[in-house]
Amino acid sequence: MHFEYPWVFLLVPLFLFCERKCPLRLDLLFFPRVGRLSRYARRTSLLQALKWMIWGGLLAALASPVTTKEYAPSTKLGRDMVLIVDASRSMDEGFSIINKQNKFDTLKRVLEDFIAKRRNDRIGMVVFGEYAYVAAPLTFDHSILAAMVPHLQVGMAGERTAITDALAMAVKLLKKSRARSKVAILITDGRNTAGKVPFPVIERMLREYGIKLYTIGVGRRGEYNAALLKELAQKSGGKFFEANDAKMLQKVYAGIDRLEPSKVAARPVVETTYLYSPPLFVAAMCLLLYLFLMNRGEVA
Repeated sequence: MHFEYPWVFLLVPLFLFCERKCPLRLDLLFFPRVGRLSRYARRTSLLQALKWMIWGGLLAALASPVTTKEYAPSTKLGRDMVLIVDASRSMDEGFSIINKQNKFDTLKRVLEDFIAKRRNDRIGMVVFGEYAYVAAPLTFDHSILAAMVPHLQVGMAGERTAITDALAMAVKLLKKSRARSKVAILITDGRNTAGKVPFPVIERMLREYGIKLYTIGVGRRGEYNAALLKELAQKSGGKFFEANDAKMLQKVYAGIDRLEPSKVAARPVVETTYLYSPPLFVAAMCLLLYLFLMNRGEVA
């Protein structure tokens, strides 16, 4: 236990000064009985003791006694990562004319496997179509993300593709991160047909906040703007990948998994318990008793 404001006890000399210069005085009527005199002496001593207890309790309460318990921060080896998932209508198509496997269902299975392998990464998710929204903030609780992925549906964010708006949303999640490795992974099969944020602004934001962007073009080449996705990734220090089937998509995620991790330290948690109530209660009770004895009108 310690006091937050120990300097409050410097007021003790002030009480001693007042006690010396302004002693307790009672209006008394004396009778020639010695017993009455002894009762007066006892009453005066009790009042004096109550004054000390009132003053001491108030000073102790004002000094704010506290007990603290600190929990050590958990330092983990990992990254801060945002998955940017294209849920526009075109993701409902197959990878190619030959491989008609649904792109979005395949992506969800790969995402579930990728999330399950994460241990110390904080992961967030942005889903986009015609507009973008944060499906999950950065979190160590990967079970929430894993439970969310099966419920993602094509068209849930609109029919068209707002790539730049989704990237801006991901930057917003990562810009206050203290991790040395900040990663955004964009998965799309289309072109920016609905995004309102210009690409140069996105490039500047990625560089400013030190975010590496990894872009993945899914499906047939020509459906997505490979040159633009590659340029965005390279200017941020990331890479561009192409995936035209499920196996290739898994390999892409395995390659991203080999990124060098960094330490993410959580802030220490300090539990503080304030103990001013007991001395304040004692001071209040003593004050009530003091006032009662002073005003009971006893004649000594």
